Amino acid sequence: MATRKQRARRAKTFRHDYALVVDDEEGNEVEISGSEARAKKQDGTTPVPKPGAKSTSKGSQASRGLREPPKPSWNRSLKRGLPWGLLAAVVVTFLLHGPPLLGLVYALMFVPLTYWTDSMVHRRWERKQGGGTTPRSGKTR
Repeated sequence: MATRKQRARRAKTFRHDYALVVDDEEGNEVEISGSEARAKKQDGTTPVPKPGAKSTSKGSQASRGLREPPKPSWNRSLKRGLPWGLLAAVVVTFLLHGPPLLGLVYALMFVPLTYWTDSMVHRRWERKQGGGTTPRSGKTR
C-alpha cells in the first residue's frame, strides 16, 4: 500500500487539467485523444510535444549566449596559479620525495601556464562571437 506522501503526490498529478490540441485548417484548436497524438508523432506529420515538457533545444542556449571569459592578466594568473603551484610543490617534495628545487620549479611554472590557458580560452570565445581572429600578443606574422 502506498504511503500518505505517495498518495498525495499521485493525486497532485491528477489535479492539473490539460488537453492535447492541434490547429485545424481554419486556425481553430481541436482536441485530440492521446492515441491520435501518438499516431501523428510516429508518422512525423505533426510534432506533438508531451504535456508539461520543457523545451531543451540547443536553440534556446544559443539565444541566451555564453558568458564572456575575462581577459587574461598576470595578476589573475598569480592569484590562481600560485596556490596550485604551491600544492604541486608540496606533493612533489613530501609525497614523491623529490628535491625541493623541483617543487619550486613546478610552482613557478603554474603562473605562466594559467596565463596561457586564460588567453587561449579568451581567443576561442572571441572567434566564436564572430570577432574574427585576434593576433597573439608578442608574435608578428
